Amino acid sequence: MSTIQDVAKRASVGAATVSRVLNGNGYVKEETREKVMRAIEELDYTPNEMARNLFFKRTGIVAIIIPQISHPFFAEFVDEAMLELAKYNYKVMVCNTWDESHYELQYLEMLQRSMVDGIIFGAHSLDIREYQNAKRPIVALDRELGAGIPCVSADHQEGGRLAAEVLMEAGCKKVLQFCGKKGVSTPSFQRHACFERIFQEHGLECHNFTLSRNSFSYGYFHRIVEGVFEQYPDIDGIFGTDIIVMNAIRRAAELGIRVPEDLKAVAYDGTGVTGLMHPDLTTVVQPIGELARECVHLMMELTQGNAIAQTSIKLPVILRKGMTT
Repeated sequence: MSTIQDVAKRASVGAATVSRVLNGNGYVKEETREKVMRAIEELDYTPNEMARNLFFKRTGIVAIIIPQISHPFFAEFVDEAMLELAKYNYKVMVCNTWDESHYELQYLEMLQRSMVDGIIFGAHSLDIREYQNAKRPIVALDRELGAGIPCVSADHQEGGRLAAEVLMEAGCKKVLQFCGKKGVSTPSFQRHACFERIFQEHGLECHNFTLSRNSFSYGYFHRIVEGVFEQYPDIDGIFGTDIIVMNAIRRAAELGIRVPEDLKAVAYDGTGVTGLMHPDLTTVVQPIGELARECVHLMMELTQGNAIAQTSIKLPVILRKGMTT
């Protein structure tokens, strides 16, 4: 079995140069890189991943912490992130928190014990002070965890504006938006504030239905819409995440409320499940693939010890017009 020294000898370079080529670290001339790769192929060299990781004091694993993998947004995010991490020869550990802080804390402690090289956090249950003592890389998805920890999110303020404007253009005068639980530092609340402010500035009514918890289960979403139209019988527009709006439209149909004639609807996220809905949803689409790739890019920079110049990154959203407005 060939060794890294055999590869170095065949390519007429040092073992350190072979290591830089294999790990993608440091500068290597293109001509030299090609010689090394040719030698690797000729010798059928397979690097010992475990030994390499031990030498560089890393595990080759990045954890992705999310509230619930069954939720379409997080399922798509994890899928995209895994594909991107694979390009860097990283494996992924996917961890559910089920919106429970003790699970999130356990995963943070896992990082502290060097069981993973870094964590991409998309959960919202733990106090941000817990993150300040972390000595290893953390990238936050849609969560502000304090100075020095990069946060990647969509431009939620623009998302709220797009949703409000399309509902007003459709003639809505009394709308209801479904808001997440307060008390968590997340950029996503900006869409709710912007949405409400625009309606109020135009002298129109905007009611907020605040979720009792940050649950992402289908059963919870189903339950919360059961009494909405009885509680708000005069609303002519709704705004919320894909799953909530889809459940609300189903409930409206059960009550004989027509969409879009009696009720207009705008969803937020733009996950693949919206394509199963009839009528086609008008949706503010988050760039889930780009969010995942940006999180991975930042994680790779941090694992290599590079400084992050910009720690708050917002990616643009778009409005996809459907038949519900």
